[in-house]
Formats: sequence, C-alpha cells, structure tokens
Amino acid sequence: MSSSRQAFPIEAWASLYHPSDAQLSPDGQHVAFVYGPHYMADQDTPVHKEIHLIDTATGCQKRFTTGLDCTHIAPRWSPDSRRLVFLSNRASKDDMQLYVMDIDGGEAQPLTDLRGKPHDPAWSSSGDAILFLYDGAPDAEPPAPTDPIVMDANPCFDRVWRCDVASRSLTALTPATTHIFEYALSPDGTTLAVLAAAHPNPMEGWYAAQLYTVDVASQAMRQVCAIEHQAGRLTWSPDGTQIGFVSGVMSDEGNVSGDVFAIPAAGGQPRRLTPDLDHSITWIEWRAEGILYGGRLIDRSVIGQIDPQNATRTIIASGEYGINGTGAQQISAARGGQFATVRASFTEPPDIYLGSLTDGGGWRKLSDLPVDWEAFPPLRVESRHWTHPDGAPVQGFLIYPPDYTPDRRYPLFVHVHGGPSWCYVPDYYLAWERLLISRGCLVLMPNPRGSWGRGPAYQAANVGDLGGGDWQDIYAGIDPLIDEGLADPDRIAVGGWSYGGYLTTWAVTQTDRFRCAIAGACITNYVSNYGVVSNREWQTTMFGSMVYDAMDLHRSRSPISYTERVKTPTLMVHGLEDKVAPPTQPIEFYTALRYHQVPAELVFYPREPHGFRERPHQIDLMQRIAAWVDRYLLAE
Repeated sequence: MSSSRQAFPIEAWASLYHPSDAQLSPDGQHVAFVYGPHYMADQDTPVHKEIHLIDTATGCQKRFTTGLDCTHIAPRWSPDSRRLVFLSNRASKDDMQLYVMDIDGGEAQPLTDLRGKPHDPAWSSSGDAILFLYDGAPDAEPPAPTDPIVMDANPCFDRVWRCDVASRSLTALTPATTHIFEYALSPDGTTLAVLAAAHPNPMEGWYAAQLYTVDVASQAMRQVCAIEHQAGRLTWSPDGTQIGFVSGVMSDEGNVSGDVFAIPAAGGQPRRLTPDLDHSITWIEWRAEGILYGGRLIDRSVIGQIDPQNATRTIIASGEYGINGTGAQQISAARGGQFATVRASFTEPPDIYLGSLTDGGGWRKLSDLPVDWEAFPPLRVESRHWTHPDGAPVQGFLIYPPDYTPDRRYPLFVHVHGGPSWCYVPDYYLAWERLLISRGCLVLMPNPRGSWGRGPAYQAANVGDLGGGDWQDIYAGIDPLIDEGLADPDRIAVGGWSYGGYLTTWAVTQTDRFRCAIAGACITNYVSNYGVVSNREWQTTMFGSMVYDAMDLHRSRSPISYTERVKTPTLMVHGLEDKVAPPTQPIEFYTALRYHQVPAELVFYPREPHGFRERPHQIDLMQRIAAWVDRYLLAE
C-alpha cells in the first residue's frame, strides 16, 4: 500500500449536502438557496433538498422549507422581495407543484395541481403571475402508454404557462405545436422571447431551435432571425426593444457558451457584441448598466459586463474559483450592484457569497456551511499549461496525492471531461479525483480543444475532428509529467464520462500505454449510434456532417473500428435509461474486447440516465473504480 494512501469516505461523499441556485432578493436583503444531497437515498425516495434563507446584513441563516422525503427547488423572488415561489413534490413524490410563501413564514400555498414536472418558474414584472414551462395539461392525468407505439407521433412539448397568483388559474401562452426550450418575458409583460422548435423529438430539435417572439395575448409566434448555431440565455434589454442571446457551436442542451448577440425584437440581423472573444461566456443578463455576463478564462471564472452600444467589455471579477457549481458561471444580481452566487475552489468548499459589481467583485462569504475537514481536506492543485504538436495551447489541472513528496514518481490517472463543450473548473468535492489521490495517484484534468475557456473558436476547434486534435491535446500533457519526474511512465491510466468515456475507449485503440481504462456512459460506434440515440443531432453538430452522407468519417472516429488493437483492461459502466449514450454502445465494445481476449467488465445500472441519481449506485460505482485501479494500475 502506498504511503500516501488516505481512505476516501465514499458513503460520506455520496451523502454530502451541497448549496446551489443562490437567488438574491431584488432589495438585496436576503439570499435564498437550495441545500441538499445530489443523490436519491434509494429508488423510491425523492432526493432531499431544502430551501434556506440568509439575511445579507447579519448572516443569519434559516431553513425556509421543511420535509424529509421531498424536494424543494427553484426559489424565485417576487419583485417586491416579500415572497418566494418554488417547486416541490411534497404532495406527491412523482409530481412537482408551484408553491408560494411569504418570507416571514407561514404555510406554503400551492398554486398548481399538475401531473408531471413543471420547471423554470419566473415572476411577471407586476408580481401578479408566475410563468413556467410544462409539457402536460392542467388537472389532467398523464396519457396512458400507447400500444403499439408510433415513432414521432403525439409529441409532448413544453409550453410556457401563466399562473395567476390570486386566482390560481392557468393559461397557456405558447401554442401546443412547438417545444419551448427557454423563454424570457419582456419588461412590459406583453411579449415572450422563446427558443423553440417544432421537431417531434425535442432532444433532437434543440440543435436547430430558433429565436421567436410570442404575443402573450394572441399566442402569435414570429421568428426574429435565423441563428446559424445553437443558442440560449435569452434576455431583454431594459427598454424592451432588443433581445440578447448567446450562440455558438454547443454539444449539449444546457451547456451554453459562445458569442453574445443583440437583435431588435422586431427582427433584423443579429449584431455580434463579442468579436475576437478570448474567453467563454456561459450566462448573460441585460441590465440598465449593460449586459452582465459570467464565463471562463482558461483556468479562471470571470464576471464581466458588455456595453451594448460600442461592444466594449469590462472584467468585474476573476479568480481561480468556480461560480454556481460546474455549469454556467451565473450570478444573481439585485438593485444597487450587489450579487450573490455559490463559490468554491480546490481549497474552499462551496458557500454562499455576496459580491459587488462596482468593487472588483468585493467578495464576502455569507454562509458557513458544515465541512468535515478531516474527511475532505483542501486539495493540492497546480494549473498546468502545455502545447499540442501543432502549437495549440492546452491547460489542465494536476491534483497531487495528500502525502506527495518530490523525491518519487506516482501513478497517473488522466481524467477526461465530457461534453465536449464544457470544462473543468476549480471545485472542492471532486469524486473521482479524491478517490484516486486517496490511492496514491496523481490526477490530470485536461481542458483540450473543444472545451470552454479560450473563446468560441477554440470551443469549435474539434468539430469534424473528434478523437483527433482533442485527444492529441490530452496525450501531449502526459510526457511533461514524466519528464519532470512526477509521473511513473509504467503506471498510467485513463478514464472519463460521456464524451470523456468516448475518448477513453478511443484512447485504448490508439495506444497500449495505459495500464487500465474506465469508460462511463460512452459512445463507441458513431455509425450505429445516430439512428438510435435521442439527441442524434449532437453527432451531426460535432462531426460537421450527417452520418449518412459521410459514413467513412464517422466510422473512422469510432473506437469499435479498431478493437483488434486494444490491450488495455477496460471497465465500462452505464445507466440502462441513458438516452444520450444508448446502452447498446458499450455492449458493442465489450463484446469485441472479449472476442480479442482483453480483460473487460461491463456494468449496467437499472433506472439510471446519463448522470446517475441513486446513492447506492454512486457508491457501487466508486467502489468498482477503486477496485479496477487497485487491480490493474496499482498492483505491482
């Protein structure tokens, strides 16, 4: 056993409470946030999440919602800062409802009685109504499963609904023939800006969704412009004459990053406000002072502002920390220039912070959430920089084992991120990383081309070249660690999830350098994948071509095409309900490896989608990763 090994408490990690979705009241006096574990205790128990309130003046924190076996999420402030609307399944574990509650306490009042899961609530500017997205009908039972099933027939589309707070009456604001991915209500409440598509499969339709305005009174839709790439983060100018949005090449719905555009609400040509952008913008909000944004600059989070008149940019705050978790770098701003968010780093656990838009960030920690420092100590991390053979820059984070000493070499695990439109950000409770350093490994977390952090061009640099430049970027980061005496050249492993799972299976077909590999939620055959995957236009977007028009290209970047080369013991793990990486994909690769007598194991987890939700499954997954690493990487 390595002297640097320190037990990683898997079960404690799987039960950790995390803050998220911090919302600052318009008057700046309170922050509401969600607090709870990531995972369901078991398949029948909803994940337990509470809403908490913090007084920004005193730091006093209190629990706003109660209920052990239910989920409370999406707190949103009324314009007068006196009420919160939120979503909860307290009445029925299978159905989310809208509730409203005064911040001084009392009983939460239900506003809806719906079947299914409404989401994305927002107040009207007058405070008399709540808008939300919902794919069902009011007070109706969900439709019975059809037998037989006709492909693409009777799609269920998300529509924008309006709930009158006083009467609780519901009104659909968008037609039933179109799926709404995002919406934003104009300041005067008369018009919606929506990102929408009529494709019967919304997971496919998102990739070609367009910007429309909808007249609230008549439901009349009008396309505002033609958007070339994927888009999101709709926001109105304060005077209601323009709409802002982010657009660029994006691999996954929700992972929004790109250039910022503005267009007249009446229609016209979008105006790009971020030419030659050298960082990645993932969130925007149009305010009186300008367009506020959050993003990533190589290894740092950035909060900035764009002047929509002359397109000049100002950096408000930047640092080696993550904002709002590992997704969009989003903040919640109030009148007077204050903002709130969840902030974390490799050495600071996530907490609620208050900041200033006029004082270089002016960060002040509001919460002091409990931390088991002995079980989860701060991480020792180095931001690394190297170059691809073609000269392109690459950045990544190197995490050291807890008892690292410079006089010895360590096993290296290369952890490849998913997306690929995403990036590693400084974070505290990193599961794979903490598990692996507890076993005496160095962990390299690379951000190759295709990642956020260096602007839209870098993010799109792997289009049509999956497994090419991006994999070579990652591979080029290994030898410097060996040359510097850090990594043991004979004990290197690779692993990842989603696109990281794909690159893992690709890696073992390109080299036998790795002692073992771990591929989660992977795609291994892009020829067979397209016809059965739900978000199939991911493949068209990232290859820059349709598989049926460029079969040779898609086949040439499929790991299944080269399985005769594989020598690396490979563990594959997959959710049986995964809609974006079909469970048949690892079966193909596993079958081929077994045929070629390569040690391989394939584990399926019932009920799990692309990202696992159940705590017992997460624990089992971590234990299997540890066992595979112990057996094939660490064994002498």
